[in-house]
Amino acid sequence: MKTVIVGAGLTGLSAGIHLARKGAEVDIYERAPWAGGVCTAWRRSGYRFDGCIHWMVGLKPGDGFYRMYREVEALGADTVSHFGEFLLQEIGGTLYKIPMETEAFRAFLKGISPEDAAAVDSLCNDIGKVARVRSLFPLIEGPADVLHLFSDMGGFRAMMRYSRQTMAEYAAAFQSPLIRAILLNLMSGEFAVSGLVMMLGTRMGKNAGYPLGGAEDVIRRMERALSDAGGRLHLNTSVEEILVENGRAAGVRTREGEARADCVIAACDMDTVLHKLLKGEHPHPQLDQMLREETLFDPLALVSFGVKKRFGIPYDAASYECAIATSPDTKAEGFSLRSFDFDPSAAPPGKSSVMAMLTAPLPYWETLRKEDTEGYQEAKKRLAADVAAEIEKRFPGFTAEIEVTDVSTPATYVRLNSLYKASFEGFAPTPRAFQKRIEPTVPGVSGLLLAGQWMLPGGGICTAVMSGRDAAKAAAKGLKRR
Repeated sequence: MKTVIVGAGLTGLSAGIHLARKGAEVDIYERAPWAGGVCTAWRRSGYRFDGCIHWMVGLKPGDGFYRMYREVEALGADTVSHFGEFLLQEIGGTLYKIPMETEAFRAFLKGISPEDAAAVDSLCNDIGKVARVRSLFPLIEGPADVLHLFSDMGGFRAMMRYSRQTMAEYAAAFQSPLIRAILLNLMSGEFAVSGLVMMLGTRMGKNAGYPLGGAEDVIRRMERALSDAGGRLHLNTSVEEILVENGRAAGVRTREGEARADCVIAACDMDTVLHKLLKGEHPHPQLDQMLREETLFDPLALVSFGVKKRFGIPYDAASYECAIATSPDTKAEGFSLRSFDFDPSAAPPGKSSVMAMLTAPLPYWETLRKEDTEGYQEAKKRLAADVAAEIEKRFPGFTAEIEVTDVSTPATYVRLNSLYKASFEGFAPTPRAFQKRIEPTVPGVSGLLLAGQWMLPGGGICTAVMSGRDAAKAAAKGLKRR
């Protein structure tokens, strides 16, 4: 049984590992020179810059996601995880330290606004239920898992009861403008409130954090697992077409020729799949409509610095106010800042890997990159200098210690990952999107499976790995029926 997988991100690698271990002949084609897709990190002069992992859900041993990561070696038996104790938010020029512990968070919010005590209690009670969930993704493999599922139902209900309400609607119910601002800094106003409850609950329950070694080690382990299982990885090889013959996917065409297959798994950007690889000849009405109408994650610019000394910058996304120009016509209103000082592999001894993240418009950066290479490089330098100046205001002496600078723009995401509108996690988790179950097949084309972040609004690492696992199961089942 021969399977071709388009895309060597988390989903493609996950699917490939599972299928190869079942004895399938697996070839994965990746357009970038390295595996990982959006889950990637890169090194510059001894500094590692992680462009993916902010907080990885499912790090608690025993959680279904943890077991799923271990299946494909995304995590090793000895992988150590970092769990932050607080978040920082700058609001109106004041820096607030937000504790990542349920009762401390409750006291923090009540200290701001005693008048909101009832609403705060309701929120914190639900966050606490999620924090106590043993397995966010239940894998029923024995009687103990069934018992855990029943005990965890309170946490699942706590998340789901918010799934139809936006953050903007929810925050408006609080009397305190400061609490409203904090909540909307934690989660975008368009997103469903369940995302906030899940994020805070998993972080406060020590089930979401950062595995040491980051995206670099996650992908390295998965590549090794694929190779050990007999799967083949073809890097720097773009798939140009999914071959469809007599209503069935028959393989793919790359620059090097055709690769025939019994099954094709498209583990990549869905706009690319439908409108380039299938040439728009095989519509997916549901996905086509969602690509036109649903809210996407905003495009990002990542500005990274290798710094010769440590400044005590926390890892857990300090959110700062700013007015940095990200194009001639737009300014970012804020940026998140983190360092990786807790991870010895992120920088040379005594030095620091620091990353700032801010929204930026794709059309400007994409046009500039295509039409004015020199201007594109100069614009990246200006952006890095502006970000460094903002960091300098909070951490005096920072700019003098910068040794390495690296800038990834929204155009970088498109160039390397062919991401639709540079949306790094696909469809945003809005209440409307949450209600949709996206079909993983294309009408009229058998033998083709769709997988990856675009198949579940909200995206994320756990979603990508799970989608690969599910696609492998579906592929194996379909091939048995042939």
